[in-house]
Amino acid sequence: MYRYSQIFLRCLCILLMLTLSACSTHQQLSTKTLSPHYSLIQKGQIEYYQFGHGSPIILIAGYATDVTSWNSEFLATLAEQHQVIVFNNRNIGKSLVQSSSYENKDLANDTYQLIQNLKLKKPAVIGISMGGMIAQELAILHPEKLGQLILINTAIAGKDAIHPSPAVEKKMMNMPANKLGRYFVAVNLFFPTSCKLKMAYALAAQRFIPTNYIEIDPQAIMPQQRQLVMNWIHDDAAAKKIKKLDLPVLILNGESDVVIPPDNSVILADTIPNAQLIRWKQGGHAMIYQFPQQIANEVDEFITESSSVVE
Repeated sequence: MYRYSQIFLRCLCILLMLTLSACSTHQQLSTKTLSPHYSLIQKGQIEYYQFGHGSPIILIAGYATDVTSWNSEFLATLAEQHQVIVFNNRNIGKSLVQSSSYENKDLANDTYQLIQNLKLKKPAVIGISMGGMIAQELAILHPEKLGQLILINTAIAGKDAIHPSPAVEKKMMNMPANKLGRYFVAVNLFFPTSCKLKMAYALAAQRFIPTNYIEIDPQAIMPQQRQLVMNWIHDDAAAKKIKKLDLPVLILNGESDVVIPPDNSVILADTIPNAQLIRWKQGGHAMIYQFPQQIANEVDEFITESSSVVE
């Protein structure tokens, strides 16, 4: 019976996607005029996209994902008031860096070199999930170069990090090889039951996908990124440094997140001096698809209010 219910759910999701694909009214970010740019860094290059006007925001993507993981409406709302930069982490897409292995600090320094190359003056840095771990490392290594740190559904370094259930952890660490399989795992893990069908459409139709962009094969990057996450949650030295961060920090959390348990955000808020915490009761791990405008507006308001401190 369970198998047939799963098949029914998949068919229903696909039918919903086909039905709604021609009638979306959400704010879309036009990608027709967007072209990739390449920033030379030590031993390679970083692929990035840049749009919008205003104070700079640089966004760091999460585990086994690329620039297409960002919600288009979320980015479009940010771009109304900010210069937005999204990029692919090391060895994803055309971000090619000569390295057989890497650590969290390597990806943080890649981001730092991109900030330097683009001459961004104290940008706000947004990191989601694993991207939030990289963002924390960046703030540890180069705090004077950042304006604000915004962490979405992520975990602190070290022994205080709370792990997901063994079942969820197994699914995340062993994603299906085929695209459709990964899509259904994402729908099931990233959103609460009450909105799975609606989010099944959003996750397919509202992603930031530049024209002619070739999506990545997550299987090629998962082993190294799995190790990166494991190293982070055992890095007690980084956890001690996080306690000393001295910059405006906003923590955004979905209380229905099963991938990174919500208590992780509470721990971060209690650890980082003067950090602000905003929570969404029904928010899942990919809550930027559930509340794209609300979250973007909270980010904009935080940057505006803390700008005097940054200067």
